[in-house]
Amino acid sequence: MHVPDKVIYLFLVLVSLTFVGMIFQSWRMILYPYLLVIGITVFIGLWKSIRRIPTKIWIPVIVSVIYIVLYGGLDFISRDFLTGGDYYIFGLTPTMALYLMGILPLAVLICLLYALTFTSELAENHVLDEVNK
Repeated sequence: MHVPDKVIYLFLVLVSLTFVGMIFQSWRMILYPYLLVIGITVFIGLWKSIRRIPTKIWIPVIVSVIYIVLYGGLDFISRDFLTGGDYYIFGLTPTMALYLMGILPLAVLICLLYALTFTSELAENHVLDEVNK
């Protein structure tokens, strides 16, 4: 079995877990497989770059780990309180503060990292094309 086939089967398993989570109304079963899908998708997007510079494998790994840690923290904070806690951080419940000040800014930073990675590759390829002419 080829690698692309294995990746498709992995996506099938993870998305199936998400679907089962939707049926059983378990947000944990929906969210955590999806976070792995994000990491794998970033890995696929960086595949050519990773083949050229193998240390870039840490980008999708770190992205997935940070998301799992942040959502795990959100899960831990909200385990006893349905509303997110009794105290406030900058006027927000702890769960909302973690989401708005941790998870959402991380999404923007990851998009920026992704854009910068491919922008620098395109610039390198353009310079190499000019040198080869």
